[in-house]
Amino acid sequence: MKGAKWVGLAALLSGAAHAGVYAGGAASMTQYEYENVDDAAGFTAFAGFRPESLPLMFEVAYTDFGEHDVSDLPGVSIGFSGVRASAGYYGRLSPSGSGVWIKGGYYKGDSEGKEAGFGSDELSSSGFTWGIGGDWKITRHFGLRLDLESYMGVKDFNGYPVTVDNESDVTVISLGLVFELPSGGSSSSSNSSSRSSYTPPPAPAPAPAPAYTPAPAYTPAPAAMPPEPVATPAPAPQPVLAAAPVAPAAAASASKPVMPIIGVRRTAQPTALLRQPRAGAPVDGSLPAGSEVQLMQRVPNALGVWWYVYAGNTTGWVNDSALAPQ
Repeated sequence: MKGAKWVGLAALLSGAAHAGVYAGGAASMTQYEYENVDDAAGFTAFAGFRPESLPLMFEVAYTDFGEHDVSDLPGVSIGFSGVRASAGYYGRLSPSGSGVWIKGGYYKGDSEGKEAGFGSDELSSSGFTWGIGGDWKITRHFGLRLDLESYMGVKDFNGYPVTVDNESDVTVISLGLVFELPSGGSSSSSNSSSRSSYTPPPAPAPAPAPAYTPAPAYTPAPAAMPPEPVATPAPAPQPVLAAAPVAPAAAASASKPVMPIIGVRRTAQPTALLRQPRAGAPVDGSLPAGSEVQLMQRVPNALGVWWYVYAGNTTGWVNDSALAPQ
Protein backbone atom coordinates (compact mmCIF):
# COMPACT_ATOMS: atom_id res chain seq x y z
CA MET A 1 0.00 0.00 0.00
CA LYS A 2 2.79 2.40 0.95
CA GLY A 3 4.70 1.47 -2.24
CA ALA A 4 1.63 2.29 -4.37
CA LYS A 5 1.34 5.72 -2.73
CA TRP A 6 4.99 6.54 -3.49
CA VAL A 7 4.58 5.39 -7.11
CA GLY A 8 1.49 7.62 -7.51
CA LEU A 9 3.31 10.63 -6.02
CA ALA A 10 6.29 10.08 -8.33
CA ALA A 11 3.96 9.94 -11.37
CA LEU A 12 2.24 13.18 -10.30
CA LEU A 13 5.56 15.01 -9.85
CA SER A 14 6.81 13.67 -13.18
CA GLY A 15 3.67 14.98 -14.95
CA ALA A 16 4.02 18.42 -13.32
CA ALA A 17 7.69 18.60 -14.36
CA HIS A 18 6.69 18.06 -18.01
CA ALA A 19 3.64 20.40 -17.93
CA GLY A 20 3.64 23.65 -19.94
CA VAL A 21 3.30 26.37 -17.29
CA TYR A 22 2.23 29.76 -18.67
CA ALA A 23 1.18 33.25 -17.52
CA GLY A 24 0.22 36.58 -19.07
CA GLY A 25 -2.09 39.58 -19.22
CA ALA A 26 -4.63 41.08 -21.61
CA ALA A 27 -6.70 44.21 -22.23
CA SER A 28 -10.42 43.52 -22.54
CA MET A 29 -13.73 44.99 -23.73
CA THR A 30 -16.77 44.03 -21.61
CA GLN A 31 -20.48 44.31 -22.46
CA TYR A 32 -23.61 43.95 -20.26
CA GLU A 33 -26.96 42.80 -21.70
CA TYR A 34 -28.68 46.13 -20.93
CA GLU A 35 -29.16 48.62 -23.77
CA ASN A 36 -28.73 51.61 -21.44
CA VAL A 37 -25.40 50.38 -19.99
CA ASP A 38 -22.34 51.40 -22.03
CA ASP A 39 -19.44 49.08 -22.90
CA ALA A 40 -16.18 49.57 -20.98
CA ALA A 41 -12.48 48.64 -21.11
CA GLY A 42 -10.97 46.34 -18.47
CA PHE A 43 -8.08 43.92 -18.00
CA THR A 44 -7.28 40.29 -17.14
CA ALA A 45 -4.22 38.61 -15.58
CA PHE A 46 -3.99 34.81 -15.88
CA ALA A 47 -1.77 31.77 -15.15
CA GLY A 48 -2.12 28.04 -15.78
CA PHE A 49 -0.56 24.89 -17.14
CA ARG A 50 -1.12 22.35 -19.94
CA PRO A 51 0.15 18.75 -19.50
CA GLU A 52 2.45 17.71 -22.36
CA SER A 53 0.85 14.27 -22.68
CA LEU A 54 -2.85 15.30 -22.40
CA PRO A 55 -5.05 17.72 -24.43
CA LEU A 56 -6.10 19.60 -21.27
CA MET A 57 -5.63 23.04 -19.71
CA PHE A 58 -6.10 24.37 -16.15
CA GLU A 59 -6.21 28.13 -15.50
CA VAL A 60 -6.86 30.77 -12.84
CA ALA A 61 -7.34 34.49 -13.54
CA TYR A 62 -8.19 37.88 -12.04
CA THR A 63 -10.59 40.02 -14.12
CA ASP A 64 -11.76 43.66 -13.83
CA PHE A 65 -14.67 44.68 -16.10
CA GLY A 66 -13.99 48.44 -15.74
CA GLU A 67 -16.66 51.11 -15.07
CA HIS A 68 -19.83 50.96 -17.21
CA ASP A 69 -21.84 54.20 -17.34
CA VAL A 70 -25.66 53.99 -17.17
CA SER A 71 -26.68 56.28 -20.04
CA ASP A 72 -30.09 57.38 -18.66
CA LEU A 73 -28.80 58.01 -15.10
CA PRO A 74 -26.04 60.67 -15.20
CA GLY A 75 -23.23 60.00 -12.73
CA VAL A 76 -24.24 56.34 -12.14
CA SER A 77 -21.91 53.46 -13.14
CA ILE A 78 -21.66 49.71 -12.46
CA GLY A 79 -18.80 47.19 -12.68
CA PHE A 80 -17.35 43.91 -11.43
CA SER A 81 -13.96 42.48 -10.40
CA GLY A 82 -13.04 39.01 -9.16
CA VAL A 83 -11.28 35.71 -9.77
CA ARG A 84 -12.14 32.62 -11.81
CA ALA A 85 -10.87 29.04 -12.11
CA SER A 86 -11.31 27.12 -15.38
CA ALA A 87 -10.48 23.79 -17.01
CA GLY A 88 -10.96 22.66 -20.57
CA TYR A 89 -9.78 21.04 -23.78
CA TYR A 90 -6.62 22.39 -25.49
CA GLY A 91 -5.78 21.37 -29.06
CA ARG A 92 -2.20 21.99 -30.20
CA LEU A 93 -1.83 23.22 -33.79
CA SER A 94 1.97 23.51 -34.10
CA PRO A 95 5.19 22.21 -32.46
CA SER A 96 5.85 25.71 -31.06
CA GLY A 97 2.71 25.45 -28.88
CA SER A 98 0.09 27.42 -30.86
CA GLY A 99 -3.40 26.06 -30.29
CA VAL A 100 -7.08 26.61 -29.53
CA TRP A 101 -9.24 25.81 -26.51
CA ILE A 102 -12.72 25.61 -25.06
CA LYS A 103 -13.09 25.91 -21.29
CA GLY A 104 -15.58 26.22 -18.45
CA GLY A 105 -15.31 27.16 -14.81
CA TYR A 106 -16.51 29.16 -11.81
CA TYR A 107 -16.10 32.86 -10.93
CA LYS A 108 -16.51 34.80 -7.68
CA GLY A 109 -16.11 38.52 -6.97
CA ASP A 110 -17.81 41.83 -6.18
CA SER A 111 -20.17 43.92 -8.29
CA GLU A 112 -19.90 47.65 -7.61
CA GLY A 113 -22.36 50.52 -8.07
CA LYS A 114 -21.27 54.17 -7.99
CA GLU A 115 -23.10 57.49 -8.07
CA ALA A 116 -21.40 60.87 -8.13
CA GLY A 117 -21.79 62.55 -4.74
CA PHE A 118 -23.19 59.43 -2.99
CA GLY A 119 -20.15 57.08 -2.95
CA SER A 120 -20.29 53.40 -3.89
CA ASP A 121 -21.51 50.02 -2.62
CA GLU A 122 -20.55 46.40 -3.35
CA LEU A 123 -22.51 43.18 -3.82
CA SER A 124 -20.98 39.66 -3.87
CA SER A 125 -21.61 37.75 -7.11
CA SER A 126 -20.60 34.27 -8.35
CA GLY A 127 -21.56 31.73 -11.00
CA PHE A 128 -20.56 29.77 -14.10
CA THR A 129 -18.25 31.04 -16.85
CA TRP A 130 -17.24 29.56 -20.21
CA GLY A 131 -14.98 30.65 -23.04
CA ILE A 132 -13.17 29.86 -26.30
CA GLY A 133 -9.90 31.21 -27.63
CA GLY A 134 -6.46 30.53 -28.97
CA ASP A 135 -2.72 31.22 -28.73
CA TRP A 136 -0.44 32.15 -31.62
CA LYS A 137 3.15 31.46 -30.60
CA ILE A 138 5.69 33.84 -32.15
CA THR A 139 8.50 31.85 -30.47
CA ARG A 140 8.57 28.65 -28.39
CA HIS A 141 7.87 30.61 -25.18
CA PHE A 142 6.20 33.89 -26.28
CA GLY A 143 2.99 34.62 -28.18
CA LEU A 144 -0.34 36.43 -28.59
CA ARG A 145 -3.63 35.37 -26.96
CA LEU A 146 -7.26 36.02 -28.02
CA ASP A 147 -10.08 35.04 -25.65
CA LEU A 148 -13.90 35.27 -25.74
CA GLU A 149 -15.62 34.61 -22.39
CA SER A 150 -19.13 34.81 -20.96
CA TYR A 151 -19.85 35.36 -17.24
CA MET A 152 -23.34 34.05 -16.42
CA GLY A 153 -25.70 35.81 -14.00
CA VAL A 154 -23.51 38.70 -12.80
CA LYS A 155 -25.43 40.81 -10.25
CA ASP A 156 -25.29 44.38 -11.45
CA PHE A 157 -26.45 46.62 -8.59
CA ASN A 158 -26.22 46.71 -4.81
CA GLY A 159 -28.17 44.80 -2.14
CA TYR A 160 -29.91 46.77 0.58
CA PRO A 161 -32.33 45.70 3.37
CA VAL A 162 -34.48 43.95 0.75
CA THR A 163 -32.80 41.35 -1.50
CA VAL A 164 -32.40 42.39 -5.14
CA ASP A 165 -32.12 39.64 -7.77
CA ASN A 166 -31.34 41.56 -10.99
CA GLU A 167 -28.64 39.71 -12.98
CA SER A 168 -27.01 40.06 -16.40
CA ASP A 169 -24.73 37.89 -18.54
CA VAL A 170 -21.50 39.75 -19.38
CA THR A 171 -19.39 39.15 -22.51
CA VAL A 172 -15.61 39.72 -22.26
CA ILE A 173 -13.32 39.90 -25.32
CA SER A 174 -9.61 40.15 -24.48
CA LEU A 175 -6.35 40.39 -26.45
CA GLY A 176 -2.98 40.08 -24.76
CA LEU A 177 0.41 38.41 -24.37
CA VAL A 178 1.25 34.93 -23.06
CA PHE A 179 4.61 33.59 -21.86
CA GLU A 180 5.21 29.84 -21.48
CA LEU A 181 7.97 28.79 -19.08
CA PRO A 182 10.58 26.23 -20.18
CA SER A 183 9.46 22.73 -19.13
CA GLY A 184 11.17 19.45 -18.42
CA GLY A 185 9.72 18.03 -21.63
CA SER A 186 11.58 20.51 -23.86
CA SER A 187 14.84 19.86 -21.96
CA SER A 188 14.45 16.10 -22.44
CA SER A 189 13.77 16.64 -26.14
CA SER A 190 16.97 18.63 -26.56
CA ASN A 191 18.94 15.94 -24.70
CA SER A 192 17.42 13.26 -26.91
CA SER A 193 18.38 15.28 -30.00
CA SER A 194 21.95 15.56 -28.71
CA ARG A 195 22.14 11.81 -28.14
CA SER A 196 20.65 10.99 -31.55
CA SER A 197 23.22 13.20 -33.32
CA TYR A 198 26.18 11.45 -31.63
CA THR A 199 28.39 9.43 -34.02
CA PRO A 200 30.46 6.67 -32.35
CA PRO A 201 34.13 6.20 -33.34
CA PRO A 202 34.94 3.36 -35.77
CA ALA A 203 35.38 -0.07 -34.21
CA PRO A 204 38.91 -1.57 -34.15
CA ALA A 205 39.83 -4.27 -36.65
CA PRO A 206 38.87 -7.77 -35.43
CA ALA A 207 41.63 -10.11 -34.18
CA PRO A 208 42.38 -13.23 -36.27
CA ALA A 209 40.28 -16.25 -35.35
CA PRO A 210 42.08 -19.05 -33.41
CA ALA A 211 42.61 -22.49 -34.96
CA TYR A 212 39.60 -24.80 -34.59
CA THR A 213 39.86 -27.61 -32.00
CA PRO A 214 36.95 -30.08 -31.83
CA ALA A 215 35.21 -30.30 -28.42
CA PRO A 216 34.99 -33.64 -26.53
CA ALA A 217 31.84 -35.69 -26.95
CA TYR A 218 28.94 -34.48 -24.82
CA THR A 219 27.62 -36.77 -22.11
CA PRO A 220 24.31 -35.54 -20.57
CA ALA A 221 24.09 -35.42 -16.75
CA PRO A 222 21.22 -37.20 -15.02
CA ALA A 223 18.17 -34.99 -14.78
CA ALA A 224 17.49 -33.52 -11.34
CA MET A 225 14.04 -33.80 -9.84
CA PRO A 226 12.32 -30.40 -9.52
CA PRO A 227 11.53 -29.36 -5.93
CA GLU A 228 7.97 -29.63 -4.76
CA PRO A 229 6.13 -26.26 -4.83
CA VAL A 230 5.55 -24.60 -1.47
CA ALA A 231 2.13 -23.03 -0.99
CA THR A 232 2.20 -19.32 -0.20
CA PRO A 233 -0.52 -18.16 2.21
CA ALA A 234 -2.87 -15.49 0.80
CA PRO A 235 -2.49 -12.03 2.34
CA ALA A 236 -4.97 -11.24 5.06
CA PRO A 237 -7.71 -8.83 3.92
CA GLN A 238 -7.23 -5.28 5.08
CA PRO A 239 -10.14 -3.71 7.05
CA VAL A 240 -12.00 -0.91 5.29
CA LEU A 241 -12.61 2.08 7.53
CA ALA A 242 -16.02 3.68 7.22
CA ALA A 243 -16.02 7.43 6.57
CA ALA A 244 -16.80 9.48 9.63
CA PRO A 245 -20.20 11.19 9.45
CA VAL A 246 -20.09 14.87 8.68
CA ALA A 247 -22.14 17.12 10.90
CA PRO A 248 -24.55 19.38 9.00
CA ALA A 249 -23.63 23.04 8.93
CA ALA A 250 -25.46 25.24 11.33
CA ALA A 251 -28.13 27.30 9.73
CA ALA A 252 -27.14 30.91 9.42
CA SER A 253 -29.35 33.46 11.03
CA ALA A 254 -29.85 36.98 9.98
CA SER A 255 -31.04 39.98 11.94
CA LYS A 256 -33.06 42.87 10.58
CA PRO A 257 -30.87 46.00 10.33
CA VAL A 258 -31.92 49.27 11.99
CA MET A 259 -31.74 52.20 9.58
CA PRO A 260 -31.59 55.93 10.35
CA ILE A 261 -34.09 58.44 8.94
CA ILE A 262 -32.38 60.73 6.39
CA GLY A 263 -35.34 62.90 5.32
CA VAL A 264 -39.11 63.39 5.04
CA ARG A 265 -41.26 63.86 1.87
CA ARG A 266 -44.89 63.45 0.76
CA THR A 267 -46.43 61.31 -1.97
CA ALA A 268 -47.47 63.24 -5.09
CA GLN A 269 -50.03 60.60 -6.07
CA PRO A 270 -51.53 57.31 -4.79
CA THR A 271 -48.46 55.11 -4.46
CA ALA A 272 -47.86 51.36 -3.97
CA LEU A 273 -45.23 50.12 -1.47
CA LEU A 274 -43.10 47.53 -3.34
CA ARG A 275 -41.08 44.68 -1.89
CA GLN A 276 -38.14 45.30 -4.27
CA PRO A 277 -36.78 48.45 -6.02
CA ARG A 278 -38.17 47.65 -9.45
CA ALA A 279 -41.38 47.94 -11.43
CA GLY A 280 -43.59 44.85 -11.19
CA ALA A 281 -42.28 43.78 -7.76
CA PRO A 282 -44.79 42.33 -5.19
CA VAL A 283 -46.92 45.02 -3.43
CA ASP A 284 -46.89 45.13 0.39
CA GLY A 285 -49.25 48.13 0.80
CA SER A 286 -50.41 51.47 -0.66
CA LEU A 287 -50.38 55.16 0.32
CA PRO A 288 -52.85 57.86 -0.72
CA ALA A 289 -51.62 61.11 -2.27
CA GLY A 290 -50.17 63.56 0.26
CA SER A 291 -49.04 60.84 2.71
CA GLU A 292 -45.93 61.72 4.72
CA VAL A 293 -43.09 59.19 4.36
CA GLN A 294 -39.75 58.98 6.17
CA LEU A 295 -36.77 58.33 3.89
CA MET A 296 -34.31 55.64 5.06
CA GLN A 297 -32.24 54.63 1.96
CA ARG A 298 -31.68 55.84 -1.62
CA VAL A 299 -30.88 53.23 -4.36
CA PRO A 300 -29.97 54.14 -7.97
CA ASN A 301 -30.03 51.27 -10.47
CA ALA A 302 -30.67 50.60 -14.14
CA LEU A 303 -34.45 50.91 -13.50
CA GLY A 304 -34.40 54.38 -11.93
CA VAL A 305 -33.92 56.00 -8.50
CA TRP A 306 -35.77 54.35 -5.56
CA TRP A 307 -36.40 55.23 -1.88
CA TYR A 308 -36.85 52.80 0.98
CA VAL A 309 -39.50 54.56 3.15
CA TYR A 310 -41.40 54.20 6.43
CA ALA A 311 -45.06 55.32 6.64
CA GLY A 312 -47.13 54.52 9.70
CA ASN A 313 -46.28 50.90 10.54
CA THR A 314 -45.37 49.95 6.97
CA THR A 315 -42.08 49.98 5.00
CA GLY A 316 -41.40 49.49 1.28
CA TRP A 317 -39.87 50.87 -1.91
CA VAL A 318 -41.25 53.78 -3.94
CA ASN A 319 -39.91 55.42 -7.08
CA ASP A 320 -38.57 58.98 -6.74
CA SER A 321 -41.10 60.10 -9.42
CA ALA A 322 -44.00 59.23 -7.06
CA LEU A 323 -42.81 61.73 -4.39
CA ALA A 324 -43.49 65.45 -4.34
CA PRO A 325 -40.44 67.67 -4.88
CA GLN A 326 -38.75 68.88 -1.68
